[in-house]
Amino acid sequence: MKKVCSHFPVLLSARLRLRPFTMADVPRVAELMDDTVASTLVAVTSPYTQDMARRWIDKHAPGYEASGALSFAVEERGSGELAGFVGIGGSDTRAGMGYWYGQPYWGRGYATEAGRAVVCFAFEELEIQQISASHLRDNLQSGRALQKMGMKYVRTHPHFVPKWDVYHDKEEYVVTRPDFEQACADDPAAFAYECSDPIEKPTETE
Repeated sequence: MKKVCSHFPVLLSARLRLRPFTMADVPRVAELMDDTVASTLVAVTSPYTQDMARRWIDKHAPGYEASGALSFAVEERGSGELAGFVGIGGSDTRAGMGYWYGQPYWGRGYATEAGRAVVCFAFEELEIQQISASHLRDNLQSGRALQKMGMKYVRTHPHFVPKWDVYHDKEEYVVTRPDFEQACADDPAAFAYECSDPIEKPTETE
């Protein structure tokens, strides 16, 4: 995926600030990643320790430098509290998105709001042509959030994902550039965001 600028971008939506994680976030990440949150995520085990959070965050900066992968800490602009994560990575034309939020922040529309900002940023700044995402079939809330981001249901993979010794169905979604452009035309305000710092494109030597 293209590096959009030399520094890690920071995005602002109406209620949220999307910024890079720091090691100061380690205790909060471990706190938010309780058994209920972990149960919705394929690659996360429980109990989730601070050491796991530290090793996860430690990969973010090298990932951005190597491939442009973006792992955003999602915090409330009003309180400054870390609420969750949204990330995107892939090739120059196709990317995958993932996210999670702590239980206290469920039902507030944060996944939709932050996801729309990242989708818009990816299409407008990164020149991505397609973004995909998936969720465990029982996680209906995640499916609704993806649809509100402009994504369309593609397929269900039955008995596909092992999670704690039980296999789950996985549902896949995709939003293409034409889908995004139509969604923006229908409701421009829904995908509004801004960058807190100017986007300075990398030079050819970077």
